[in-house]
Amino acid sequence: MGAVTTHVSTMFLRDTRHGGPVRQPQKVATKLASFVAAATKTLDVAIYDFRLDGAPADTVVEALKATADRGVTVRIAFDAGKPAAETAEAFTLLEADPAPIGTADWVSAQFGGTPVETKPISAPSGQLMHSKYLIRDSGTAGAAIWTGSANFTNDAWTLQENNIVTVVSGDLATAYGSDFDQMWTSGAIKGTGAQDTGTTTVGSYPIGWDFAPGDGTAIDVALTAQVRAAKKRIVIATMVLTSHPVLAALAAAIDRGVAVSGIYDSGQMGPIVKVWKKNPTKNAELLANWKRVSAVLADKRSTPYTPTSKHDFLHHKVLVADTTVITGSYNFSANAQQNAENQLRIRSSSLSARFVTEIAAIVAEYSH
Repeated sequence: MGAVTTHVSTMFLRDTRHGGPVRQPQKVATKLASFVAAATKTLDVAIYDFRLDGAPADTVVEALKATADRGVTVRIAFDAGKPAAETAEAFTLLEADPAPIGTADWVSAQFGGTPVETKPISAPSGQLMHSKYLIRDSGTAGAAIWTGSANFTNDAWTLQENNIVTVVSGDLATAYGSDFDQMWTSGAIKGTGAQDTGTTTVGSYPIGWDFAPGDGTAIDVALTAQVRAAKKRIVIATMVLTSHPVLAALAAAIDRGVAVSGIYDSGQMGPIVKVWKKNPTKNAELLANWKRVSAVLADKRSTPYTPTSKHDFLHHKVLVADTTVITGSYNFSANAQQNAENQLRIRSSSLSARFVTEIAAIVAEYSH
């Protein structure tokens, strides 16, 4: 499920029908509640999709309310709206994570009339407030963040492959707090994340961070540079892989002999590739690179999206380049540059080995 160091902990989620423990949703809820309960001054939550039910909902909601009741400032910022047409086609054109509406109603029902503050964060048409992070006690000795790929839904914790990373770091909490405050103050993603990049050392781990949309282009450039600089291995677990520069860099890495492996979600990539194929002349290089890269990757064939279907996507957004782990909410897509997103880059032999081992297990599960 996960591992802990002095300052950085990881938790890996698996589809409970494909290797994940049956009680995984409650384990995630308990971990999240513990993170929340440790807050002494402030707790800020930026979340794309927040719709829990059953015991996990009870655990998380009670923790948030109890924390606010004892005087901690608790703020929840959530995506104000998704594509007007809640269809697979709408999300395919955005190359974005499909998610049904409902977060606003759920958050209001759970926290309305309580000390928990909530705010919808708007985005221009075709963009999303797609981050998934928490900031605890920014500006104090115990400051910490929670991030990764997992939304706060039963499907995310039961049917999807995801990762959760928590880091005790004042520098990271300050950086994430700046991003959060920009959204909270304006109620919108526009203008957030610009020049919010930085680096620090947490324990023995050099860690870098960045935020979109302000630095969306820079994130894609940095990701492409990591792929180009890799000497021995690149391991990927990703829902979608549509950034043209990243695809080209991955194809070039294969050609120069770098070991490229991993897995993607063909249920989500399939419709996107079909769109590319409608204009084969224009997309000839893109399609060639996709064919080259997808040939070395396994795939999870997730259920075609509808608002009421099982949302069983391979939901990771992970790329390991040699000993650097890149993860967060940021899909490896051109559209992600325009969303509110966050990304961590952590250099560590032990952490990269942990992610590579987990991805290899997922690949084995879906290669039967």
